[in-house]
Amino acid sequence: MEQFATLLVGTGLPRMPARVFVCLLTSDSGGLTSAELVRQLQVGPASVSKAIGYLEAIELVRRTQDCGRRERYVIDGDVWLRAFKADTGAHAEVAAAARYGIEIFGAGTPAGTRLGQMAQFFAWISEQMNDSGLTDAVVHDAVTVLAALVYAARPLTVDELATALDWPIQRVADALDAISRRPILSDPLTVEQVGRGAYAITPRPDRLNPAQRDALIVSPCSARGTRK
Repeated sequence: MEQFATLLVGTGLPRMPARVFVCLLTSDSGGLTSAELVRQLQVGPASVSKAIGYLEAIELVRRTQDCGRRERYVIDGDVWLRAFKADTGAHAEVAAAARYGIEIFGAGTPAGTRLGQMAQFFAWISEQMNDSGLTDAVVHDAVTVLAALVYAARPLTVDELATALDWPIQRVADALDAISRRPILSDPLTVEQVGRGAYAITPRPDRLNPAQRDALIVSPCSARGTRK
């Protein structure tokens, strides 16, 4: 139990909440009273109470009452799913905050570049932890729309994409919505709405820093000199 608690401390859980959590997790009934926790852990009631409060706040433990009206602390069977969803939401919020920072500082600034890397990392974690309910068919359609925009090399409306791909308009709209919900689908490109409802594809600004972008802009004279 102590080894397990130490591992949980390594993930960021405070020491006493980690010990209480492991004690509950390994109990035969899956639940213990405050007095039982005090006795097993050999600590004061105040320490147990504070640890339980912490675990309740992050939804790892809940309290219930037995037939004797004593409060028991238990770990529900869906605790890991709830913790998983909580982490997924937190990562997505960090990514969104970083993208908002890019709008404030500008994608080409040093701060914007760092924020772009941060947004990309946390968005990737969130996407890996959450399938967003997208089916394989919708993901495949999203990639096809990307290919169509790359091949056309010009902005296209939903109607134009539907006509070119011979798809229903809703199918195209669903594919574009998937790209908007999961930017990783178009990485390292991004799809932007321009003009009167047209969509265009461009490189993601956060993939290259300003110096790298400048180095890739070659003037006609420089290009001819290189060929020689």
